[in-house]
Amino acid sequence: MPATSINTRVLLLCQVVGLASAVSIQFVGSLVGKWLAVDMRLATLPVAVMVLSSALGTWPASQLMRHFGRKRCFIASALLAASCLALAARAVHRFDFWLFCAAVFGVGLHGSFVQQYRFAILEGQESSRAPRLLTLIQLASAVGIFPGISLFGLLEGRTSDYVPRVLLVLAVLQVLAALSLLLYRPQSAVVAEVSATPDTSVRELYWPMVVMGAGAFLVMSLLMVPTPLQMCGFEQYMLQEASWVIQVHLLSMYLPSLSIGAILRRVSIARLQGLGLLFLLVGFLCSWIPGLGGHLVGLALVGVGWCFVFVTATTLVARSRSGAERFRAQGVNDLCVFAASGVASLTSGALLSVLGWSGLLSLGVLLVLCLMALAWHVHRGPPNPGRRAAT
Repeated sequence: MPATSINTRVLLLCQVVGLASAVSIQFVGSLVGKWLAVDMRLATLPVAVMVLSSALGTWPASQLMRHFGRKRCFIASALLAASCLALAARAVHRFDFWLFCAAVFGVGLHGSFVQQYRFAILEGQESSRAPRLLTLIQLASAVGIFPGISLFGLLEGRTSDYVPRVLLVLAVLQVLAALSLLLYRPQSAVVAEVSATPDTSVRELYWPMVVMGAGAFLVMSLLMVPTPLQMCGFEQYMLQEASWVIQVHLLSMYLPSLSIGAILRRVSIARLQGLGLLFLLVGFLCSWIPGLGGHLVGLALVGVGWCFVFVTATTLVARSRSGAERFRAQGVNDLCVFAASGVASLTSGALLSVLGWSGLLSLGVLLVLCLMALAWHVHRGPPNPGRRAAT
């Protein structure tokens, strides 16, 4: 079996496990924070710590892989995640808020390596296969949602320590992921990408697409992170009902990517990105509707919008740099993405407390309008051959 095929299968499996770990913290982190810290202002701190540690780890992760190779770093990060998930389970059992935050910090560092899976999968592949491979990555992410959230809903009410038990299960899965990475075969840079003459128009899109991808994560996190807190803390919904909303949202983030390859063969990347921004705007507006339906429809639309914006931005970022430049470019891109998501996660609890749900949604609408203005500025004018090729 070709090395690229083995690598793709192994990394997709690790993508499932890595997303399951991250999603579990994103979903239950604010609720655990409220239970352990009591202070509402600290409720979203664990989620913010995880996202910010991922942001802090992106640059070191890219440099470590540059010096030691992807295989060693991927294995070490998976084992780190397993240890930290077990530590998080112990922290919840002991009602130790700060120990839980410390453990979550390690899970976040693992996330900075998980984000590199998509770039590792694209290495050694023809450019024409990029949309299909990105679709598989997003599909693997969607599969990772279920163990990351469903176990909490299934065990709620059946045992008082269901949160530690779920975290321990995820720790075991991380160990299995580390073992599977022993099959990973390091790839050299894509020959066609290195030898090809750089496309100036695509290179120029690097920074705007970094901002677009980071902005998509910012507005999405601003709504997703405080939603369980709003539903369970203020609107008195059950945890299982909140889990349904978050699962639908996360599925909406990843499943639409199955059609992106086909869509990009018919429309330009500018139009697809514009459509994604429109979904984001309508999603925030629908979230004003009272009741479970408003949360469900609003977050679902925001998920679809995030998918279209983030995948198109990631595609251009991946193609804008090649050779030795790719590690630095990918590291900077992920640093910006995680930093934006971290800011939203860190401040969302305080913003919800100060502005209320309606004020939080108003802020989200304003940020989406800013992204629309950026997209119009970047993509306006007749398409040139380079930008059309990027689609």
